[in-house]
Amino acid sequence: MKKIVFFLGKGGVGKTTSSAALSFYLSSKNKTVYWVSIDPAHNLSDIVHLDLHKKTQINDFLFAEEVDVEGYLKNFLHNTTIRMKEMYKYLQIVNLENMFDLLKHSPGMEEYALMYALKEKIEENQEFEYIVVDTPPTGLMLKILSLPFSSKMWIEKLVRWRKRIIDHRGAIANINPEKIDDSLALKDEDDKVLKELGYQSDYITFLVNLLSNKSKCKMAVVLNEDEMSLSESMRIINGLKGLKLTLDFAILNKEGTGQKYPEKALNLPVIKMPYLRNAMDIKTLTNLGQRLKKIVE
Repeated sequence: MKKIVFFLGKGGVGKTTSSAALSFYLSSKNKTVYWVSIDPAHNLSDIVHLDLHKKTQINDFLFAEEVDVEGYLKNFLHNTTIRMKEMYKYLQIVNLENMFDLLKHSPGMEEYALMYALKEKIEENQEFEYIVVDTPPTGLMLKILSLPFSSKMWIEKLVRWRKRIIDHRGAIANINPEKIDDSLALKDEDDKVLKELGYQSDYITFLVNLLSNKSKCKMAVVLNEDEMSLSESMRIINGLKGLKLTLDFAILNKEGTGQKYPEKALNLPVIKMPYLRNAMDIKTLTNLGQRLKKIVE
């Protein structure tokens, strides 16, 4: 994989159109492209008029897919619940099974499922030269981008705390072995919780390293000529700063259709896209994509 490009912004500003334009342009230059949407309100299929619930070949060099968010959430919860029940089966006395069944109603589950979907889709398609990602609106996407970094911090702390527990457990076992249940691990390598934390850490580290790699990962915010778009774009810029990430480009879509505002406020290279009144076909999208090629150069 040479580059992965994220198109960010509020709903309705033209993220899908921009991601389509770049994808079709790159494929017209015989570059292999995986174009994927992680937005629960998918629009990719509207452009190509195909069912994209699984990875589908659009032309010789372009494949597209819309992640089944609902299906992925169910699968994520199912697999997580199985692992947790196995890990903590010695605690069934506290009705842990019912507690895990409530996971589906917990805040943040959709964001976590989308984060894992993003990781798996990227990892599964690294043979493509370019991966182009159409994203959900600002609020949800900022949460998805922040999760790897916050999760990494918590996992590192949990690993340290877990190792202390095992050390203390071992010390007690040395003094009075009868006080320790035979099912409890006395060594790090035997502990199921540490194994699960290691599994989660591998997932998280993959995304943190990718998102932090500016030679591979490019981010562009799409906006229109209105104050709300500018406000959302500034929110994205500030949100990414908190993660020590930066935007690479601003794409001003539908230029000339709204109020003017100072582009200096964004402090980013601006790519201007014209407003097209007619429905866009593949040729039009490919031509538009020429304006976006500097994102991956």
